[in-house]
Amino acid sequence: MSSSDNNDRYFFIHIQKTAGTSMRRHLLANFTREEMYPPVQEGGMMDFLTTYLAGGLLVALPPEVQSRFRLFHGHMPYATSQRLCFEDKPKTFTLLREPVARTISVLGQKKRQRKELANASLEDIYNDPDIFKGQILNHQAKIFAVPDDSDLLAGFNPYPVDAQGLARAKSNLARVDVVGLQSNMPGFLADLGRSFGWTILDEEVRENVGTTGSDDIPQSLRDRIVEDNALEMEFYQYAVDLVASRG
Repeated sequence: MSSSDNNDRYFFIHIQKTAGTSMRRHLLANFTREEMYPPVQEGGMMDFLTTYLAGGLLVALPPEVQSRFRLFHGHMPYATSQRLCFEDKPKTFTLLREPVARTISVLGQKKRQRKELANASLEDIYNDPDIFKGQILNHQAKIFAVPDDSDLLAGFNPYPVDAQGLARAKSNLARVDVVGLQSNMPGFLADLGRSFGWTILDEEVRENVGTTGSDDIPQSLRDRIVEDNALEMEFYQYAVDLVASRG
């Protein structure tokens, strides 16, 4: 059964640098572009990316506009999926990545894409307070820790995760219908196919993939990432155990 055979709605909680961009072709095999939020923007890719980050814009849309879409996706906290107008909340799915590898990938992306950082070291980029607080610090845990009534619905909004927030993040992750790990992308795709009845493409799809020379990453930086993101490390281990428990 394809997604077009039912009226369910879905929300992909796309965490930055977890192979989510590579998911787009699988999603387009199951939904028309017109069914997917964010819509194509008249202002082009930059407007699309701005909307992709802004959960507040989504939840503020009138119900008749939200109802046009069947698949929502973006760099938005889990709370966004719970704030939509529908009585039956969208089915949710997400993909997580080992925190040190994800962080190094974020740093490499900044170095490649931002001209002012082209000659910066990864340590210098890591030390940038805006990048660190918005896109690195306990980032995956943050996406699930933001309370449902919060106004911080943009994926790069800083949100300090404490012990209470970590507990909320774990509880929310356990409510997600399909949870996957980037280290086992085929297993995640198979789960989506089984759980939602979706068409999954046979070929490997990889997009927005860059190299950082990860073998050359100083051990001191790796150690800092682990130390600074202790709650993130605990959250990721919870995700690993959750996926294993679901078989």
